[in-house]
Amino acid sequence: MQTLGLSGEAKRSDGWLKSIFWPTVENAWDVDYLGRQGFWICLWTAIFQLVVSMLSGNPIVIAVGLAESLAFLIGGMGVRESNWPAAALVFTLFLFNQLYGFAMGQFPGALSIIGTGLLLSNLRAAFLASEWRPAAEGEDKPTRFSDSLRDKLVDQLPAKAWPVLQIPFFGLASILLLLTLVGLGLVVMQRLGIAAHTSVAPH
Repeated sequence: MQTLGLSGEAKRSDGWLKSIFWPTVENAWDVDYLGRQGFWICLWTAIFQLVVSMLSGNPIVIAVGLAESLAFLIGGMGVRESNWPAAALVFTLFLFNQLYGFAMGQFPGALSIIGTGLLLSNLRAAFLASEWRPAAEGEDKPTRFSDSLRDKLVDQLPAKAWPVLQIPFFGLASILLLLTLVGLGLVVMQRLGIAAHTSVAPH
């Protein structure tokens, strides 16, 4: 594909490292690449979240983890379609999950910190991609292939599923975020209450 010029990789503005941490959008190939990159970041985040919840052994945590993994997966489809609110909701949900864990006394691991940074960069990339407009109608753009399973997953599925799933996604992700915020608020209030009680206790 590269030899035939079908992949469009040569038309991209950034190298892979810069595209992850500080992407720019100058053409349709940048938009396409960042969409695919964002989808994979969200997919791996979904898998990470699912594995962590499964390892807990707690049925409630597993159920919530399954719902969050589904939200990250569908959110990744939105990112593939250059929907920056989907990227914002995915990042916010992941961030407050880490804050909740921190409030519970669990310091985020290296993978969690890296994941938060990648999702933040992903948000910036999705916003830039959503704002980009071609200079002219019918301008050359990369082709979305359907030859392999990978192509069907990252190129075809989001375009078909996102228009149908975007409203359920925003509903599910908003509920999960609200539950996380409520849980975080209760933990913080409990911590502050314990600290206040300790400070006034007689010595």
